[in-house]
Amino acid sequence: MRNRITLLSVCVVILCASNVVPAVEPEFRAQTIDSDIQIGYGLAIGDVNGDGLDDILLADKRDFFWYENPTWERHLFWTLSTQENQETMKDNVCIAARDIDGDGKVEVAIGNNWNPGETVSEEESGGVWFVGSLGRIAPVKLPHEPTTHRMGWARGETGYSLVVVPLHGRGNKGGAGENGSRILAYEAGDDPYRSSWKQVLIEDRFHKTHNFDLISESESTPESLLLGGGEGFAVAGQNGRNWKSEKIAGIEYGPGELRVIEYDASHSVQQFTSIEPMHGNNVVHYRREGNAWNRSVLDDSLNQGHALAVADFLGTGLFQIVAGWRNPDKSGKVGIRLYQPGPDSSWSTYTVDDNAMACEDLKAVDLNADGKIDVVASGRRSKNVVIYWNQSGR
Repeated sequence: MRNRITLLSVCVVILCASNVVPAVEPEFRAQTIDSDIQIGYGLAIGDVNGDGLDDILLADKRDFFWYENPTWERHLFWTLSTQENQETMKDNVCIAARDIDGDGKVEVAIGNNWNPGETVSEEESGGVWFVGSLGRIAPVKLPHEPTTHRMGWARGETGYSLVVVPLHGRGNKGGAGENGSRILAYEAGDDPYRSSWKQVLIEDRFHKTHNFDLISESESTPESLLLGGGEGFAVAGQNGRNWKSEKIAGIEYGPGELRVIEYDASHSVQQFTSIEPMHGNNVVHYRREGNAWNRSVLDDSLNQGHALAVADFLGTGLFQIVAGWRNPDKSGKVGIRLYQPGPDSSWSTYTVDDNAMACEDLKAVDLNADGKIDVVASGRRSKNVVIYWNQSGR
């Protein structure tokens, strides 16, 4: 029997597409909560201050901020930057937030020292830190591979691990070389503030591993990963402390972004979506059909596609895909689009943002508990953080 995904960042059930045409037209109202960021490399969602409301966290060029729900006042969460080192410091690049100890507040980890052209020196490229939670900031610097790029918390049998994805393999040039990207799980242990943070290898066969997604069956079972790299896709599952990664046969396209839509009881992925190639133009939907894959290109007009989410935004019982891009397309615009499946494998495309968001990252989450999934996005060239409040069906 196939399971229907519960996305942690969305907290809703994603249902498989059917042959029923939804009657709901997408409608989103944009609210800019910050128009003065520097880059906005990465977003995370979680309860920072323990008030029961999801807040927004941002990895910006120099600082890590959080925006407090519901006022969206910006606060500094943590920074490595000082007045003396601001000009020489390399950029922050990613952030992960999840309540891993059950106290109601998220624990935060970050990646910094972004230097994708340096794939050998750990000092000159990459950085992984466990920072802590609000009121208990106690940064711990962890060993890392060069070109640290994406991270997230994955639940295991006895606790949580911090999954970290480097962009390139060590010593490689131009995304090619002898070494694959070493995707690692850092085991937090019973007390992450005092943990020895053991490292476990998840996968090292891919090159140019830009991002990953969690496969979460319930709130208590171990989570698996959908991985992507220059050579295709893989699913990595946990067995105690060990990870086993298996490539998805029959797909050789290399993604940048990727999100799970549907999987079965053994965590075998049945549907997913991606942006191809890395920093590419194609929004793609994959559906397993027997031993083969049906690959549908939903949009080939993005320029530097860099953000992707899946949810039932329209409340129809069907999934929709949202994608954002950061460089002007052929019409000179940046923005965000929503793709809705219809009958007979058809898709409809809608505009969520029209040239106000040079999208670096986006998340899907119900921020005001009205039962509708909203979109949060951060913009690179547009230098903004925007909530797109879901008004669909009203």
